Amino acid sequence: MEPPGHVRGMLLCHAGPHRLAFHAHEVASITSPVGREVASARRAFQASDGASRALVAASGGAVGVDTLEIDAEPHRVLPAPPVAVRASGGSLQGFVLARGELWPLMGLTDFERFLRGQWEGA
Repeated sequence: MEPPGHVRGMLLCHAGPHRLAFHAHEVASITSPVGREVASARRAFQASDGASRALVAASGGAVGVDTLEIDAEPHRVLPAPPVAVRASGGSLQGFVLARGELWPLMGLTDFERFLRGQWEGA
C-alpha cells in the first residue's frame, strides 16, 4: 500500500498528442474498441473520436485511448487546482510526474461519465 498522496501501478496513455494516466487497478480489461461502446478520450481535448485500445472498467464503461504503457513505479500525486477538477467533471485526481513529463491522473469511471456527458451535450 502506498502512502497517501502516492500511486503505484498506472497506465500511461495518449489521446492524440495528449497524455492521461489511469490507476491500473481501475482497469478490469484492455480490449479492442471495435464493436464496443467506447467513449474516446480525445473528446476531452475537443478532437475527433478515435482509439486503438479500450480501457474497460469493472462497471462495464470503457474509455478509448490511442496508446498505453504500464508504469509500475511509485509516484507522488500532485494536487489538481479545484477549477480543473470541476472542469473535468470530478474525474481529475491530480498530476504525476512520470518519464520526465506531467500526466493528469484520471479516475476511469468518472472520466468515462464525463466523456459521455461531453458527447451528449455536443
